[in-house]
Amino acid sequence: MANQDPVLYAVCDAEKARFLRYDGQQMRTVQRFGAHDKATDAAGEVASIKEPRSDPKVQVRERFARQIAEEIDAALSANAALEGVVLAAAPHVLHDIRDHLSKATSKKLIKSESKDLTNIPDQDLLSHFDRPATGWPKP
Repeated sequence: MANQDPVLYAVCDAEKARFLRYDGQQMRTVQRFGAHDKATDAAGEVASIKEPRSDPKVQVRERFARQIAEEIDAALSANAALEGVVLAAAPHVLHDIRDHLSKATSKKLIKSESKDLTNIPDQDLLSHFDRPATGWPKP
């Protein structure tokens, strides 16, 4: 059996994300997320009259970034074998996700890459990550 990499790889954009693990041979998706997976009922939120109007797309993007940050936090706290996380996201999303990570997870952030890799197949992703940054040798 292949040696499991102790790093969680998160690949995200404004509408979808997936978590991957390196199994010793290639990257494999272990979990997928979409901005519209959970019922995000904007009508259920009451806005103050004094609040400035904001773009609904920006609100969805920010909510999704918060959700992904919470999922990363949960994954790291639920699995003691995970020693760190590498985050690759579109630049405008990367900032939002990093802002919402817990302090404990932020300390485990090995590297963040300002790249949108969401449409790259699993088998082609390994070449996009700097393996020495994770402390594991290139295959």
